Amino acid sequence: MKILTIGLHCQALVQMKDWFMRFPTILQACESIIQMLRGQYAHSVGCYNEAAFHYIEAAKLTESKSMQAMCEIYAAVSYFCIGDAESSSQALDLIGPIYRMKDSFVGVREQASVLFAYGLLLMRQDDYEEARARLAKGLQIAHNSMGNLQLISQYLTILGHLALALHDFVQAREILRSSLTLAKKLYDVPTQIWVLSILTTLYQGLGEIGNEMENEEYRNLKSDELQKRLADAHSSIHHIELIDKVKFEVQHFHEHDMKRAMANQSMRVNLDIPESLGLLAPSSATSSSRLLDIDNRSRRKGKFST
Repeated sequence: MKILTIGLHCQALVQMKDWFMRFPTILQACESIIQMLRGQYAHSVGCYNEAAFHYIEAAKLTESKSMQAMCEIYAAVSYFCIGDAESSSQALDLIGPIYRMKDSFVGVREQASVLFAYGLLLMRQDDYEEARARLAKGLQIAHNSMGNLQLISQYLTILGHLALALHDFVQAREILRSSLTLAKKLYDVPTQIWVLSILTTLYQGLGEIGNEMENEEYRNLKSDELQKRLADAHSSIHHIELIDKVKFEVQHFHEHDMKRAMANQSMRVNLDIPESLGLLAPSSATSSSRLLDIDNRSRRKGKFST
């Protein structure tokens, strides 16, 4: 999710939550999607622990194998962003089983996403060559079959980082420049900052002091911009509500209470059923008196006819 649209996504999520709270039965199938979107919002504002929680909850709420896989992949990426040993272990627990069944997925989205997450895992394990091979394959799928520019930008950034780690400076510069151009086109400020940080390391390694200083100046500018937008998002009255590590609780009536409430409601409503149908509304004194009048008239008519 791009930082530029955080406010709009926040408003949309609040509206979805309100609809779900009002119509939980009708929108029950949407609960998993709402949880997933809460995870995406939390991740976009840097709340990675909360993001992982919501992704895991979303996976529990759906029977779709594809949806479960995507939510667990998202959760793994959030765990990677936390960065500590425990979180990396949790990411491994999620990604391992999905990667082993990657060939069973029909959709290219699942294949490209799991290769992305698995590449991150290999990179964390310092297996750079294998990580680059997996990520290159995932990039090919994302580029040829999906056209997802944001995912392509993420792939390029990681591949640029790997090229730098493998001391392939020419390829690293080329890839990172492409990634930065794409991130600018997408108004993806966090990815721009990420790429600029890697470029700074590249320029330091090459001794290009002028490029390094210019790059750092631009990175600081973008970092200030990001911090301002994050501060605005965190100050929103809905922020805590959306990232809080709890599911939206819907007030469910007990079955007996629902039946009694429905019965009481039906007794209070005047259905205004036409008298010609001969139906009686028990609680309606007006309807009862009308039927009594009809009965009396019938009896009098019977006496005259005899």
